[in-house]
Amino acid sequence: MIRALLFDLDETLHDRSGSLPCFLRDQHQRFREVAPVPIDDYITTFLLLDQEGRVWKDVVYTEMIRRFELSLSVEVLLHDYVTRYPFFARSFPGVDTFFAQLSPELPIGLLSNGRTTYQRAVCDAIGLSPSFTQIGISEQEGVRKPDPTFFLRLTDRLGVRPDEVLYVGDNYDHDILPARAPSVCRRFGSAQAMFH
Repeated sequence: MIRALLFDLDETLHDRSGSLPCFLRDQHQRFREVAPVPIDDYITTFLLLDQEGRVWKDVVYTEMIRRFELSLSVEVLLHDYVTRYPFFARSFPGVDTFFAQLSPELPIGLLSNGRTTYQRAVCDAIGLSPSFTQIGISEQEGVRKPDPTFFLRLTDRLGVRPDEVLYVGDNYDHDILPARAPSVCRRFGSAQAMFH
C-alpha cells in the first residue's frame, strides 16, 4: 500500500528546461557586457556547459566569461542567477492540479540535488513548498542522488517504510535506478507518465 509520495524537483515538477532559456534571454538583455554575444550562442553555450543542471553555475559562468571574453565577474552573474532565476521558474502543466487533489494527511517529500537556498527558492516560486511534509536537498543532507542513503533518509523522515513510498522522478540513472535498489522504494514512476 502506498502511504507516502516522494518527488524529484527539476524536470519532474519544475520545468527547468522550459524556464531556463527564458531567464537566460532576460539576463542577456539586462547586461550590456553580454550584448555583443549573439543571444542564441549565449543560451546554447550555457545549456551545454550546464549539463542539465549537474554543473554548478560558478563553473558554467567561469567558462562563459572565458569563451565570450566578458568583462563581468563570476560573482555578478552567479548572484544574478541565484536571485533572479526563481522568478522564471515554472512547474509543468498539471502539477498544481495533481497536488490540489492529494489528501492533506498524505506525507509528501521532495528529494533534490542542488544548493539548498536555490532549490528552496525554486520550490517556493512554483508554489509547492507548502505541499511537502519533508524536503531533502543534497547540499543540506551531505549526500546526493543516486546514493540510496538519500532516498532512505527521506523515507524515514516521512515515517513510512521504503516499500510504502511511490517515488516519482525523471532521470533514469539518478532517480529510477536508485529507487529500484534493494531496500529503497519498491514503487517508482516516471514524471513523463504523470505530468508531461
